[in-house]
Amino acid sequence: MVKTVLRVAGALALLAGIACGGSQESAGGTPEQVAAAAANGGRGGGKPKGTAAVTGVVKDIATGALLSGVTISDGTHSATTSSTGAYSLSGTAAGTATLTATGNGYLQTSQLVTVSSTAASTVDWALTRSYGNQKIPAANMSTVVLAWNDLGMHCDQDDYSYFMVLPPFNTLHAQVIQRNSESSGLTVSYAFPKKTDSTLHTNFWQYAAQYGYAVAPNVGISGSPLAGDMKPDPNGHGFIAQGIPVTPYDDDGTWDPYGTATLTVKDSTGKVLQTATVVAPVSTEMMCSNCHGTTNPQLDILQKHDALSGTSLAADHAAGKVHACSECHSDNAIGAPGKAGVESLSLAMHNFHKDKMSTTSVAASTTPDCYNCHPGPKTQCLRGIMARAGKTCHDCHGDMNAMTSGLQGGRKPWLEEPRCGSCHDAKHAENSGTLYRNSLLQNSPSGEMNGRFYCEACHNGPHAELATANSADPTIPMQFQGDNYWIWSCTVCHTSQPQSSMHR
Repeated sequence: MVKTVLRVAGALALLAGIACGGSQESAGGTPEQVAAAAANGGRGGGKPKGTAAVTGVVKDIATGALLSGVTISDGTHSATTSSTGAYSLSGTAAGTATLTATGNGYLQTSQLVTVSSTAASTVDWALTRSYGNQKIPAANMSTVVLAWNDLGMHCDQDDYSYFMVLPPFNTLHAQVIQRNSESSGLTVSYAFPKKTDSTLHTNFWQYAAQYGYAVAPNVGISGSPLAGDMKPDPNGHGFIAQGIPVTPYDDDGTWDPYGTATLTVKDSTGKVLQTATVVAPVSTEMMCSNCHGTTNPQLDILQKHDALSGTSLAADHAAGKVHACSECHSDNAIGAPGKAGVESLSLAMHNFHKDKMSTTSVAASTTPDCYNCHPGPKTQCLRGIMARAGKTCHDCHGDMNAMTSGLQGGRKPWLEEPRCGSCHDAKHAENSGTLYRNSLLQNSPSGEMNGRFYCEACHNGPHAELATANSADPTIPMQFQGDNYWIWSCTVCHTSQPQSSMHR
């Protein structure tokens, strides 16, 4: 059996938790998280002596209803929420503590928090209702496909005639599980039924050669076409299609940032074993016009860059020459080294704009403020279960000042990111020194599944962790599990094993 196909019949139980064993960076988190923690009263700090109260409210994550009768505990002390969902927990030692919330009909939830010795700490909760009574559709299937997009959202541009920030680029992953029998020579193909010609909605290929990419229309910069066969992933655990040039527009012009790809699994004879659909999120909603005007924001950006940096971008454009930002500014997102002595693209953008978010009333009223550049008020890319629980961009990344400080302090953008383990315990963290999107399960009930299943296979990509607020995301769990949650049921992949907790 090739490693890209996972046969698990007879193995122990499968139950998805929060993330997948280990840690990514130092226990303090990224510089942005440290700065954010300081701004929020020292979350993530040391362990001063003494105790202080922990207070907060508990709500239903789906409805927002305040929940009474929920027990909050640090393992020694406990408190119960009132009719208004409020609680006050006393006696918890100052420093880092793991609190749990337990309510009838809800999943037990944990948070890693820092308790102050001088003032009450606020810890709010959003609980998910218990699940698991439905019949699992995969129980009657021989082949299961776990598929996902790696980042939860990819950014693109509508117009490349002035400059390029990022090219069209979307990446899909799949892991194939054969429940009852093993087939050889499996292939996985992908296609977008509503998005068959990206040239209808982007002029990227008219300028691609100037940006350094010798690619044919509807072929991405890594060589992946708009429809084709996925390749074995570098780790040998599944299949990947990297850099698909999909746009947020359907062929008929409909704005569709959450369009779906159809995956088709075939054996060596060409027999179709399974089909599945997976969202390929991409948006061009970079809101430059909020500050650079609606008439010609691209030209305004070039002119302001020239005035502030002594470049000749506007003149070059008038002469028919366009530039990619990554020619000068390094960009780890596309592996561009940039020029020595020039700030990375991420640092340049956050540093220069950190005091510009109140420049116009439109920018100032954009919520969250990150949506001034990241997709966006229409796209709503921050939609995962953490967002539904009330967490914001700033809780993980800090505000733009914290982002700038972290990057100036040496953080490598795209290569060093906030860690699940900063708020969840060690068994629900990334692998050591590894990003969430590349991490694998390490603490299953048996060792057989360790190092084989990606965290994102069960939980989905960052900013889009299941269960999300967008109905387009959970196509895989809906097809194989019968709900819109993360993959929690053993019987999605296993034929006859008892339900158990995945992360031990």
